[in-house]
This record gives sequence, C-alpha cells and structure tokens, in this order.
Amino acid sequence: MLTGRMLKSIFYSLLLCSCLPLLGQGGKFVLTTAPSNVQNACGNHGLQQVSTIWNNSTTGVYLVSSASTPDPKIATDVTILSFEPNQNLGVPELSGATTASLVQSTSGILETLPGRSIVSYFGANVPSNYVQQPATAIVNLAQAQALKLSGSGITVAIIDTGVDPNHPALRSALTNGFDFTRNQGGQASELLDLDPTTQASLVQSTSGILEGQNVVQMNSFIAAILTQSTSGILEGNVPKTFGHGTMTAGIVHLIAPGARIMPLKAFSADGSSDLFNILRAIYYAADNGANVISMSFEIPASSPGLQNAIQYALNKNVTVVAASGNDGGQVLVYPAAYNLVVGVGSTSNTDARSSFTNFGTNSVFAAAPGEGVITTYPGNNNYAAGWGTSFSTPIVAGEAALILQAKPGYHPGDVANGISRGVLVQMMGHGRVDFCQALGSIGIGFTCSTGTSGTSGGSGTSGTSGSTSGGSAP
Repeated sequence: MLTGRMLKSIFYSLLLCSCLPLLGQGGKFVLTTAPSNVQNACGNHGLQQVSTIWNNSTTGVYLVSSASTPDPKIATDVTILSFEPNQNLGVPELSGATTASLVQSTSGILETLPGRSIVSYFGANVPSNYVQQPATAIVNLAQAQALKLSGSGITVAIIDTGVDPNHPALRSALTNGFDFTRNQGGQASELLDLDPTTQASLVQSTSGILEGQNVVQMNSFIAAILTQSTSGILEGNVPKTFGHGTMTAGIVHLIAPGARIMPLKAFSADGSSDLFNILRAIYYAADNGANVISMSFEIPASSPGLQNAIQYALNKNVTVVAASGNDGGQVLVYPAAYNLVVGVGSTSNTDARSSFTNFGTNSVFAAAPGEGVITTYPGNNNYAAGWGTSFSTPIVAGEAALILQAKPGYHPGDVANGISRGVLVQMMGHGRVDFCQALGSIGIGFTCSTGTSGTSGGSGTSGTSGSTSGGSAP
C-alpha cells in the first residue's frame, strides 16, 4: 500500500522529471515549507531564496533559484510541502482558437449595437451602448438593479494587466491595489506599460465619446475600439494585451457598479505573467479585504502552489471566479477546474456555446456572454468590445458581488449555488447565468420566468441610465 509520503515522493519526482528538459541546468521554483525551515531547505538542496511570496507563522511560500538541476532528494524531504517550477502564464485571448473566431464574428455583432447617446450611470457619463447592450439584457441585469442591488459594500479583486485609474467610468469605483510587476502599491496603472509618447497620445485624446465605431487588430486578440481617434493611436503601437485589465474592470463595474474594484497587476501588457506573481496576487487579495477574486487567465496543468493559494482564499470566505479558457475543446485548465472555483465559459448573444470556449469539463461551472461585450478601454472615454472567456468571467464575478450584497453571510459554496441557477446551454456546466433566477433562488423575494434567453441586438437593461448610486439589499 502506498503511503502519503511515498505518493508525495512519486509526484514530485515525476514533476521534476517532466520539467527538467524545459529548465536546462537551473531555473526558478516555488517552494512551500515552514518559515523556520526555509534556510535549511535551501542549504540542504542547493537553492537560493529570491523572494517571499507569502507566509504566516506555520507556512511560507518562497521563490527560490537553482544554478543547476534541482536536487532529486527534494522529493523525499518531508519538511518541504511542495516544490515546482515557476511556470509562465498568459491570458486566454492569446490562444490561436480565439483569433479565428473573432475575425468572423466582429462585424456582425457590432452591427447590432444600438445608436449611442450619453447617459448617467452611477455618477459617470458613459455611452448608452455600454449600459444597454445585449450582454446585460441576456443575463437580466435590470432585475438586480430594480432590487437596488449594485454590489455595494463588496470588494472585487481583479488579477490582470492593471487598470486605467483615470478612466471616467471607473475612477470612483477603484480602491488601492498593487502592481506586482513593479513591486509597488497604489493604482496598478497599466498605462505605465506604454512608451511615453503613446501614453500621452492616449490619455490626452479629446475625441468625443460618441464618435464612430472602428475595428482594429490588437496583435493576437481583437477589440472594437469605439472612439475613432483611438484606433489611429493604437494600431501597431501597443503590446498584445494592453487594455485587458481595464476591460475586465469595466465589466465588473457594469454588473456591480456599487462594488469597489481592487486592481492587482500581475500581468505585463504583452499578456505574460508567472506563477510567482499570480500567487502573490491571490494571497494579497485574500489578506486585504477582497470578497471576490476575478481571474481571466489559465494554466494547462494543476499547480500545488496555485491550489494552496486558492484554498487559502476560499478558507477566508473569498469567492473565486476564473476563466475556463479559449482552447475550443474539452480541456481542463486551472484555477477554473479546482473545487469551489466558479469556472466560466463563453456563450454567444443567441445562447449558443462560443466556438472558442472550453466546454464539457470541471473547468466550466457556468457560462456568460463573451462575444462583443462592450466595456471600458484606457484613455479618455474610450470603450471597446471584447471576445473570450476573459470577458465572460467578470460578468460572473460581478454577479457574485450582487449575491454577496444581498446575502453578506454567504460562503463561496453558497454563492456558487446561486450562480448555478441559469439557462441550459449544452456542455456548459450549469448553463448561462441568469441574475433573475439566481437572486430568486436565494430568497430575495421575487419570481421570474424560467428559460429566459437573450437575442442578438437586444436593447439591454432597462431603467439603468440615469442611475446615480447603489442601494442596499432589501
């Protein structure tokens, strides 16, 4: 019979063997051990401590380096809880599966958008097709706002590329975050990733909020830039995923405009990050008051360090929402596949499974619209449309904030149960989310029709323009 120690030894031996060809003669690793043991562990196995990711009185997570092939005896060291390569991560929209679908779907979706006017939305002037768009109609956002649910009192941490802290729609909703790519607290601005000339052009743009609708290629993922002057500035001058964080933040704000948004910049504007910065961001969110964590990224294999960080957040009563990925198949990705994580797939505006989304596995707990979702983009009154599970995920993170405002004593499993009340879409977990059904299922005090479904070109939520503040749950 295999003992726990023997299983651990086999697991870490296989892990090291599988990673050695990629690492050559050395590399950086994530080590979990007791703080009192880290010096001994490094000394015994030829490691050098680079940085502390997180620790408490009993457990510490550290970034370490090895100048040569890692010592195989690490696998049998009972004082080491886990040891793994510091693997690289990327945002899902950089996958090839998404790009082909976007090129085919962009024009059709943009043609369905209603004409724009300026409306007031929770204290900011925004374009009406940000508020009144198909995605908000499909999920029945109006029902939540009719109950004065806005996410008030809830903090949503967004682990992404940062945010434009001066965007008119977002600035009043932001709370201090952290830039892990620069090791500095505060605004976690993704504008710092641009060269000074491009940054100045973007920020100083004075184009009117209602100007034309152009589609521009932004390297490996496509966005529809909804301000004419912006497209000329951006073409060829920005990294692959610049604006991704501002876009995901804008969707959380659209769904839960009364919630506080904590931007955690763990990704650079080219879409790159690593396990080290992701773990730091999760622990930071859990220790600094986040009620919900929204994560629009994926890794293809389970990670002991990532699983431990997710479990730590869950144990602190933080609801965790993650993208199911854009590989277009029955693919398990993490952290979406971990127990009690709400993994989110993408559906079209006609409630079909998006061609790029992953489906049919534990990575997909539920789904939300993820095609042509209008949201904020860096710069003066800039807005964009996004395609991918990255943009479905913050819809569900916002829904979690609404549920937590209504039921502040809920644990992550309770929130997930509410989210699971949706509209059936084949092989998409519990189906496409429906706020009306979710809130009705937790006893908010109203009923709604079942089987609701949005249609392409819907007029969006009613009664939202002109809202100025979030109310309290009844």
